[in-house]
Amino acid sequence: MVYNTLKLIKFALTKRNTNHIKMKTRLLTFALMMSAVVTYAQTPEYLPTWQEGYLDIHTIATGRGDAALIVMPDGTTMMIDAGDNAKAKDTQHPDASKMPGEWQAIYIKHFLSQLPDKENLDYAMVTHLHNDHIGTAKDMIPGEHGFGLSGITQVGSLIHFNTFVDRGYPDYDFPSRQKVLNADKGFMEDYMKFVNYTVSQGTEAQKFQVGSKKQFTLVHNPKKYAGQFEIRNLAANGEVWTGKGTKSVKMYSGDPLLFDENMNSCAIRLRYGKFSYYNGGDLSGGNWPIYKSQERDFETPVAKVCGKVTVMKANHHGYFDTCNAFFLQTLSPQVIVIDARSENHPVASTMTRITDPQVWRGDRDYYITVDQSREKLGEKLWSNFKPWGHIVVRVYPGGNSYQIFVLDADTTDYRVKYKSEVVNL
Repeated sequence: MVYNTLKLIKFALTKRNTNHIKMKTRLLTFALMMSAVVTYAQTPEYLPTWQEGYLDIHTIATGRGDAALIVMPDGTTMMIDAGDNAKAKDTQHPDASKMPGEWQAIYIKHFLSQLPDKENLDYAMVTHLHNDHIGTAKDMIPGEHGFGLSGITQVGSLIHFNTFVDRGYPDYDFPSRQKVLNADKGFMEDYMKFVNYTVSQGTEAQKFQVGSKKQFTLVHNPKKYAGQFEIRNLAANGEVWTGKGTKSVKMYSGDPLLFDENMNSCAIRLRYGKFSYYNGGDLSGGNWPIYKSQERDFETPVAKVCGKVTVMKANHHGYFDTCNAFFLQTLSPQVIVIDARSENHPVASTMTRITDPQVWRGDRDYYITVDQSREKLGEKLWSNFKPWGHIVVRVYPGGNSYQIFVLDADTTDYRVKYKSEVVNL
């Protein structure tokens, strides 16, 4: 196309019939415009390199489970989850030539290369012990150090974690040892071997501390951002922060063994200046009819202590039991991100609720990592989403404005396929 355009330009410049001056001028103008369009279209755009003061929140699209990378304003890094559910009907991005854990590590290394510490993740945290958040035995491959590789164990074999946090360390006995082992059958023993191995290699392992704002802190230049940046731990293991100090309250009055693993998810709220972000793993909002107990509704008490946020990762991928009205009204996010892997992420009832202007007022945008649910949702509901892919929320220095980029999940150069306008807070 470029060649043909250049031929048109040459023709316009060399043709000397004076009766066709106007035609040649128009042709030349058109040819130049087309050449510019083609050149622009052939020049991919990439996420501008991270700079000191930027907060970047990456939601990584593999189609097989949750994975996120946070780059804090001073370059401190944190990974949240690294899943692999290994269900054949769920698509895999960019392709199936590598395991999801490998693709997650490749993505993370790509963006670590822009940072002061290019080799290590300062923090790795898993929200709970389900395969689409930590890995699976189904497609697990043997590792060199006595544990199988899938999801988080695979990422951890390729990238060193300085600090590792989950809900169960070191005993993995809540609500019981058997309950923990059954959360991800066949993989939990390998997962625990992995944690012990990383500790032997210098990683500090910790149990998630509900109510704390000191477990995840800036490690490279904290003084520069004192009073501007904070990560507050809101919930885990059936407990929710009270909003006072570091105190928490248990959400179960009866047998905690009745809880499924989702109810034990770790939830955090991040604040940077005027910007705020919520991630609560697979916590439930009690919408699903089979969940009759109020103890299945963690969204309501979490919402009360979380408050309004700018960006919200939808709980449990936007499944039936999430995003209740009170939760949406209280958080009132400007942006909802759905980390998807299934045709049920999100379901139509949840998508209808989160797009209903009667639930909460104000403009809002919707982003999703993969298009697995498009057909089941239907085009009317699907049309609410921006283009799918890796979702990067970039918060600019001081936390007073942000912009969202969607990166192509089917390429390994992570070119930009969509970007929002800069939003001032």
